[in-house]
Amino acid sequence: MNPIGRLKKERFIASWRKRGCSRRLANSWYKKVLVDEASVSAENRKDMEWAHERGFLYESIEKYDLKRNSDRVISDLDYLFLQPFNNSFSKWIGDLVTIEHILARYSMFLPRLYFNIIRREHENIFLPSDTLNRSVGEGYDAFVELLEKRGKLVVRPTAPSRRRCSYLVEHVGGDQFALKSDPIGSEWFRIFGYHYDRMALLSAEDESPLYTKSDLHELFSKFEYGHVICDYFEQASGFSGVVKLYVANERLAKTEILDAYVLDRGQDSGLVYAPISAEGVCDGRSVPHWSDMVEAVKGMASYISEIEFFTVYLIPTKDSFVVYSFSANPTLPLVEHSQELNEYLMNRAKKKHELFEVDASYDWHTIKTRHENRLIRKLCRSGVRPYMQKLWFDAVKSDFHNTKSTTLRQKLWCWRRGFQSFRIEQYHLTEETYRTYISDYQYHWLNRINNRFQIWVNDKTTTRYVLEPYKHLLAEYYYIIIKMEGETCLKTLQDAPDGMGATFADLFSLLQAKGLLALKPSSGTHGDGFYRLEYAGCRYLVNGEEKSEADIEEMIRGFNSYYIVTEYLFLHEELRRIYPHSVNTIRVAVVNQSGFEPKIMQTYMRIGSSSTGFTDNVGYGGICAKVDIDTGEYYCPERIVDHVFVPCPVHPDTGVRIKGIVPNWSYMCEEVKSVCSFMPELEYLGFDIAITDDGFKILEINIHQDLHKVYEHSDEFREYFRDKMRLKAEAYHLDTW
Repeated sequence: MNPIGRLKKERFIASWRKRGCSRRLANSWYKKVLVDEASVSAENRKDMEWAHERGFLYESIEKYDLKRNSDRVISDLDYLFLQPFNNSFSKWIGDLVTIEHILARYSMFLPRLYFNIIRREHENIFLPSDTLNRSVGEGYDAFVELLEKRGKLVVRPTAPSRRRCSYLVEHVGGDQFALKSDPIGSEWFRIFGYHYDRMALLSAEDESPLYTKSDLHELFSKFEYGHVICDYFEQASGFSGVVKLYVANERLAKTEILDAYVLDRGQDSGLVYAPISAEGVCDGRSVPHWSDMVEAVKGMASYISEIEFFTVYLIPTKDSFVVYSFSANPTLPLVEHSQELNEYLMNRAKKKHELFEVDASYDWHTIKTRHENRLIRKLCRSGVRPYMQKLWFDAVKSDFHNTKSTTLRQKLWCWRRGFQSFRIEQYHLTEETYRTYISDYQYHWLNRINNRFQIWVNDKTTTRYVLEPYKHLLAEYYYIIIKMEGETCLKTLQDAPDGMGATFADLFSLLQAKGLLALKPSSGTHGDGFYRLEYAGCRYLVNGEEKSEADIEEMIRGFNSYYIVTEYLFLHEELRRIYPHSVNTIRVAVVNQSGFEPKIMQTYMRIGSSSTGFTDNVGYGGICAKVDIDTGEYYCPERIVDHVFVPCPVHPDTGVRIKGIVPNWSYMCEEVKSVCSFMPELEYLGFDIAITDDGFKILEINIHQDLHKVYEHSDEFREYFRDKMRLKAEAYHLDTW
């Protein structure tokens, strides 16, 4: 941007900031206004400026009859102000594979997926979608076998895209396969005015090119983004267009369909929004399966009520309908929307304005972060995430101030090689040996090892939804606690007793019935933010300290992040005797590089102490012990003193010797590998396991677990990290890593 343009932009932003807008909002509004100015003719500029002054775009004048209704409809500026409409749980409806996992109970209304094509080790692999029942095999050959059996299948982008379209793949006989235009996909692109087949796989001369099995595999190997293989279906005869529903969940409880349209392409080639009545009538015709659509969408929306506002696109078929896609960032209709939708949006905008304060420090922090990230990308190693680079800087700073056992010269030697200086004694580092181990910085640089599907396990609530088939391996989930529009809201989760309400009174009733509950952040590690809720002898205790109901409610209302309430797990008697006041978890590191053969690479036990409270964090004074992967024997207990592991054969608080066999070991190992096979998209996971009297429970799954005793890693584990570093270095054209 030239200096004059930048000055114009800053003046515009400053004027709207004076009116209460944040810099982010003012900047977004400026971009909208620029587009508007470029498209409006000179004779209409006065009306356009009138609209802009009131927070509307020019097209809204006619759309809403603004000259008479400017204060009665949601403005374009306020609609921008409301974005993002949803919290982080909007990730649940961002791609077809995640939708299939989250909404598994509604699978009859979703596209049937057979394979998920993901990129790993610089090549595309075919992972079966039904990893529970194994209805199809694994790999490309299994896909071809299914295609020969079904006759035709659809290859479709995993996530909605304006640039990547779906194709129909058909077996025409023998070793011949045809690639064709997908009728549903091409209709979707036609309606929205997108250019179909940007990849130019079809041509005017040959709209159905033929491929052999090997040629088709080569074609798929060129796909740079995720795709899925799904069933082919046909639209209901006599119906044209796509049904679009606007759905709202108010404070986790009330689910409503606020507006509905049939979207189609008009004779003038423009996108047309035709309203659907409450009875399902659009332009004098009934929308097929309307009542079933409404019932199903309300059921889905209520089940995922953590997402506040979204749209659903549906396609009627001969016998039913298919949910084609969702959007957690809805665009407003091109025509005047319903009164219900307008009131909902205006009420949300009003509440957000009441809570919103322009914070100059926030704007400064945003600008500072943006410039820091640019600097990191320019000066630091290619491929490092700015967040991880900052963590490395923090680690170096902490190492400089807190590690007293090394000299400045030793520190500099370590930092240049990517290690924190206390690793000298931990790993016995020398110039000859340091290359043997993955360094702290290399591990920071590798993040993220997993792909986009790590969203399945990067918070405990999502993990519970995704692992519904393995719920017997999880603690019972009773509530999620979310702050919405400044108010603390509770929602009952899958394992709450039947009829249990979602109020604080219900929460206390559950605590009285159970005696013990666990309250912990939905996202978080190291046991931070964990609370042990107890009801005993008509008294409430929080982490052993007596509290009243009012105290506990006030504490919970003070949470700004999401919390969950689960059952309180009791450790197996054999392990509880070592130290009874923490869960004493087993960490299980698993690698599933091929997608088909998960392998346990490292296991160790963490034991709490009086220093760690009700958690077992080794860094806070806990104890760690090796666990033999084959036998489950735990031995060689140690604790960290000044960054050095020192023997701790007997627990310092109980006097119990720390040595024995982990109960239920073989069962635990097999089930953990089964969970990994259920999610083959994820290749590197760290399970935190609580061994119980009747089995075990998964407390959480880590996507980038802390490195533990790297010098004890097996050759295979070390080779895995070396392989990942080599592949990433190749991707970023680095000679060394």
